[in-house]
Amino acid sequence: MIAALAATVLAAHPLGNFSVNHYDGLTIHRDRIEHVAIVDSAEIPTLQQPVSGPVDAHARRACARLRDAVQGQAEGRPLTWQVTETSFAYQPGAAGLRTSRLTCRLTAPLRVDRPLTLTFANTHRGDTVGWREITARGEGVRLSASSVPSRSVSGMLRDYPADLLSSPLDVRDARITVEPGDGDAGTSVAVPGVDAITRYTGLLTDRLNALVGADRLTVPLGLLALVLSLVLGAVHAAMPGHGKTVMAAYLAGRDKRLRDTVAVAATVTATHTAGVLILGVLITVAASLAGEAVLGWLGVTSGLIITLIGFSLLRSARHHRSVHTPAHGHGHGHGHGHGHGHGHGHGRWPGGVVALAVAGGLVPSPSALVVLLGAMALGRTVFGVMTVVCYGFGMAFTLLAAALALRKLGDLALVGRLQRLRPYSAAMTATLVLLVGTGVTLRAVSALA
Repeated sequence: MIAALAATVLAAHPLGNFSVNHYDGLTIHRDRIEHVAIVDSAEIPTLQQPVSGPVDAHARRACARLRDAVQGQAEGRPLTWQVTETSFAYQPGAAGLRTSRLTCRLTAPLRVDRPLTLTFANTHRGDTVGWREITARGEGVRLSASSVPSRSVSGMLRDYPADLLSSPLDVRDARITVEPGDGDAGTSVAVPGVDAITRYTGLLTDRLNALVGADRLTVPLGLLALVLSLVLGAVHAAMPGHGKTVMAAYLAGRDKRLRDTVAVAATVTATHTAGVLILGVLITVAASLAGEAVLGWLGVTSGLIITLIGFSLLRSARHHRSVHTPAHGHGHGHGHGHGHGHGHGHGRWPGGVVALAVAGGLVPSPSALVVLLGAMALGRTVFGVMTVVCYGFGMAFTLLAAALALRKLGDLALVGRLQRLRPYSAAMTATLVLLVGTGVTLRAVSALA
């Protein structure tokens, strides 16, 4: 059992379950240029595009489409590519799903009897997210200059470097100067670091995928999978860019109304669960649906909702200040009457609470979606739904804990000189909501670009 789980963990796709990853390896000879093109599709794109008919025929059709998307020029003259070899294979992926690997070998005539400038670009499936890498080397010729390295840092999409997973390569074109002779011009690839939270979250996700995809799902393994779903949901809610912290800050300032906090947490769970289920069904029935694009637009929608709430809160805070300030200029009884009447309006905005909750759970987690799809593929749909619900409960737990912690810190901080900031707390919270909403929106828009 342990060996089986380990094998499944190792098979989980490291670049994300929506990714379509490309490698282009160019080898330049005196009389030709050879091109090895590899397309490594993760679980969800593979699920959406099943092979129809013989595998060999599918590989030939796919490589013909790839050939048409490749542009190469030598001194401004187009290269004529011909497909010489094709192959297609499935590989085990996360949660019992499969990944796929398409390999195309192309060649184009080329005569290197003097210095030449070559340009290369691959636009195949350019609207998808994923790793894109190009290498170039010479055999019997010398590359005097090259914008790409001679060796693949990913082992031709078989061994992705862990330090590059958080910011994968996105190289879609190359410029090379080649001349008669031997030896290559070496270039290097910068390798950024990956934070510990992302690394350990990925390990937990792999363990969950392994449990869901196990051949025999026992009660202990099922319970462990549900616990991991809770943990991953809690960690997901704490990650930056989801707006959960600002939701907690908003709730912490709502006159200590714990029931509002619980209601929001429950709504976040329900919204996230519904979103994962709906998107899972759509991906299953619609092969042309770009899951990563749907997630991107949901992120934009979530950010806009939070931004609009921030504007409304800021306007409400300004109105409260303008009404409350002159009330102190009259007698005590009159001021008390106004203050009491306004207090029911301030901080009690059910529409805002619901909207924040919907925004917080609107973007489905890709890892929860993959677990659901894998469970459905294995005939464990009910169990998959249970893991998604637990994922939502984990998100709700983080939101509750953050709101209670911020409320406690607020009680400790607003003493002494800081007490004078209390009248401005509503405006400060509104500004925070507005800024975070704007940030979430911009981040989602940049991911779509």
